[in-house]
This record gives sequence, C-alpha cells and structure tokens, in this order.
Amino acid sequence: MIATSGIHIAIVGGGLSGTLAALRLLQSAKEGTTIYLLEKEEEKLYRGVAYSSKLPFQPLNVPASCMSLFPEKPVDFADWLIKNQPHYNLNLPEQHIADAFIPRFIFGDYVAQRLKEAEADALAGVQLRQVKSTVLFIEPNPFTGVCSVRLKDGSLIKAHKVVLAPGNLPPLNVPIRNMAFYSSDRYKASPWAADALEALPTDAPVLLIGSSLTMVDLVGSLHARGHSGRIYVVSRHGMLPKAYNLGAKPLKLAPLPTIVFDTVTNALRYVRETVAEAAADGYTWHSVIDALRTAIPVIWQRWPIEEKKRFLRHVRPFWEVHRHRMPDSSALLLQQLQEQGQLVVLAGTLETITLSADTAKVVIRKRGQQRNEIIAVARVINCTGPLCDYIKSTDPLLRQLLNQGLIKPDMLRLGLETTAEGNLVGADNNPNYNLFTLGPPRKGMLYESTALHEIRQQAVALAEAILEEVEERKKEV
Repeated sequence: MIATSGIHIAIVGGGLSGTLAALRLLQSAKEGTTIYLLEKEEEKLYRGVAYSSKLPFQPLNVPASCMSLFPEKPVDFADWLIKNQPHYNLNLPEQHIADAFIPRFIFGDYVAQRLKEAEADALAGVQLRQVKSTVLFIEPNPFTGVCSVRLKDGSLIKAHKVVLAPGNLPPLNVPIRNMAFYSSDRYKASPWAADALEALPTDAPVLLIGSSLTMVDLVGSLHARGHSGRIYVVSRHGMLPKAYNLGAKPLKLAPLPTIVFDTVTNALRYVRETVAEAAADGYTWHSVIDALRTAIPVIWQRWPIEEKKRFLRHVRPFWEVHRHRMPDSSALLLQQLQEQGQLVVLAGTLETITLSADTAKVVIRKRGQQRNEIIAVARVINCTGPLCDYIKSTDPLLRQLLNQGLIKPDMLRLGLETTAEGNLVGADNNPNYNLFTLGPPRKGMLYESTALHEIRQQAVALAEAILEEVEERKKEV
C-alpha cells in the first residue's frame, strides 16, 4: 500500500481533462500534497485519444489562438508555437500562427511540456506521481471518506480526493440486424486505432458511419494517403459540420432576454433574430454562435427537462454542425471530393451489413424514402462520436462505480450526475464530497462540456474546490 502521510489526490485518466486537473492542482497545492495521475495507456498520457492518434491528417478544429490551456493567458499556445515551430518545420510566418489549424500531436506536446513546467514550479513538498496502470476499483471508506484506489499492478492508493477523468468514451456499434458483422476484420470500431486505415488498398471503397468532425479527420487522412476509392458517409441527417470561418468578427451580445430560458422555440427565435440583426452590421452567424457559447450552460440548466428533451429530439443535430465546425481547409477539401464524386454523403440508417469474399454489402434505409441504397465497400469505420450513456459502457471501472451506486447517469443520459462544483452524485442522490469529475461526464449538467474552452475553466474551479476542502481537513486533523 502506498503511504498515506500528507494529502493524496488521485486523478483517474491521464488525457486532456486529467492533465489539466493535475496542472491546476500543482499550481495551487501547498506542502504535503501528492497528486497521482493514473493512466493505463502510456501513449494516451497528457493527450487522451484526440491528441495521440497517428492519423496522417488531423488538424485541430479551432485555430491556435483558441487553444491555450490557461483562461488567464488566452494566447499561450500561439506563443509557445512561435518559439517551438522550428522543431516541427511548420515554417509559418509569426503573424499567421494565431490563425493556423495546427496538427493535434503538436498540441499534445504543448500539454505535456506545460504539465512538466507546473511540476517543476510547484511548491516544495508538492509531488506529482505518474502511474501507468489500470484502476480496478475505487471504494470510499463510509466513515472517513478516504478512497481506496486499487491498481492492476497490485498497489493500493489511499486518496483523500479522487478525480474521475475518463474523457470521451469510445463509440458504440450502430444497431443493425446482423450484429455479428462487427467481429469482422472489415470493421474498425475506433477511427483512432492504429490499424483503422492499415492495409487498405488506395482504390478500395470505404464506408464511414457518422458525419461528425471525426469523419472529417478520416476523410482528410484518406486523402493524405492518396486514396482514390469512393468514400461513403452515412448518418441520420446527412449533415456535415460547417466551416469554421476565420474571418468571422467577434461579437458581444446584449444580456439575453428572459424568454430564451423558457422554451427551445423562444431560444431558436432569438438566435434567428439575432443572426439577422448581426448580418445588418456585417457579422455572420458564426459570430452569433460563438458569442452564445458562454451562455449555453446557463440556458441549459434553466430549461425544464421537457424542453431539454425537445432540444435533443429536434434541434441537436443542427446545433452541433454549427457549433462544432471544421477548419476552412477541410471544408474546401470535402467540397472538392463531393464535386468529383469521390465523397458521397447519405442521409439514412444502416439496416444490415453482410460479408462476401472481398467486400461488405451495406443496406442503407435512406431518410424520407421507401427504397434502400445498397453499396459494397472494403472497410467500415465507426465515426459516430463518443458514447454518452454511461449505462451502456463496458469499461470495468465505470461498471464497478455504477454497480456500487457511487455514480449515476444524469436524467438525459448525456453524462454523469454532478453538483455545480463537479462532485459526482451517487444512486442515493447524495453528492460524494471526495469524488469529482470534469469534462465530458458533465455534459448532462452543462451541455457544453467537451471542448478545451470549457474543460480548462472547470479544471480551475475543480482545483480550487478540492484544495479548499483539503485545507479545511488539515485544520481538523
């Protein structure tokens, strides 16, 4: 068992969310604090899935000027790039770096360096221990609240506070009539896996399930590999993310009218009217959507549950393609591939996929039509995006926490139930004051909770809440 002298904080998950939590704790913790950053996959440390992929084409979806780890230093990443770009042979003029869509692995290097700097600058007696191991279970002591964190290597950490930072969960297989297809070599469950495009002939037809930003990365990676085969994309609505539009001017909105908080219909009417008014002053809809971003959690929390459900049923796909946009260069590439007939986007649902000697035959029920579309492809790749319903997760640790009632899904199954401070809520509806989370698990409460902009702010608040409780505990000892 690892010694328990001092205060011990365990962060389960070493991707972006976990790393940001560790960084902020290192910056603020006082003497006698040990922070454990636990990650089972070494290549995911600091980077998670998003910034560790080896895909040949994977730029950030927002420019460098929007990717600082620190709200108080908004251009920190751009400044870091100016100093470090020779190492990556970017050859970008300094004045263009802020607007550049940088390869994601470079951002991962930036995250790693900033954490190491925070570790070096921490107060004496504040330690960071990075542990490569799988967490098997977390069990709070019902009397002291101290959590036993059991690792696969046999060690046991006694942690006074635990931060659950799983990041985005892997996607589920899309329901089809013959689910056995998903055990086939022609199917890749993860678009980020090293073998997602491995051994794929450049002239082979491919099906990408889902039309989100993940799909955009896959299409770009196929193009970068010289792929000439047809690329099919299928999703329920067949809508692609909109282009980022670097030329959009920042817009400051007046205080939101109270009707926005009443119903989805009122909120949509407000957005449309605001876009029209902004257009008269030379702004595009991009500026309005970006200006609304910080208000989304407030609007979401004030909507009644039925209005939230209405949004998810009718508005969500339209909001997502406008809110989560792709680089302008990616939009141009997809447009060119569509015009050339190489990229075919279909609106519909998968009915069945059957195997033949050299292809997979895919039957697609086209949206709004009675007839089916039948295509033959060499590979099928799941690009549907992360799983949000934790009840459906097969992750052993999450299953253990759910089964023990230490965590529970939120009412809409978008993430986990939490308090405003990020404490996880148990099946008994009581918050656990020693279990915290940040990032994607908080989507049910905040809706906007998966991007760096939101996670970095949550990390600041989380570190403050944890360390404040820790200091109170020290006074009691």
